[in-house]
Amino acid sequence: MFYNRVKGELEEALIALHLDALVIAQPSLLLDDRSSLQQPVRIGEKIAIPIAKLLAPILPRQYQPVHARAVAQSLIKTVPSARGTVVLASDEIARIGREH
Repeated sequence: MFYNRVKGELEEALIALHLDALVIAQPSLLLDDRSSLQQPVRIGEKIAIPIAKLLAPILPRQYQPVHARAVAQSLIKTVPSARGTVVLASDEIARIGREH
C-alpha cells in the first residue's frame, strides 16, 4: 500500500536523523467518527471498522483497532519524557490509553 510504504520511508528518514528524542506512533486502524473533523467518509474505513471490531478479540494485540483518543493520550504521556527513538505500536498505544 502506498500509504504504508511512504509512512515507513518517513519513519526511516526521521530515525536516520539521530534526534535526541523521537516518538513514532504506529496505530492500527483508527476507530471513532471523523465527521466532527469535517473529513469525508472513506468507504474502506466504513467497511473495515465493523469487521475489525468483530475480529478484535482474535486479532493479535498489535493489529487490534485503537481509538484516536488513546493515540493522543499515549503521545501526551510519552513525548515529554522521551529519550532516543520510541516506537509506540498499536498494543502499547491502547495500553497507555487505558491508563488515563
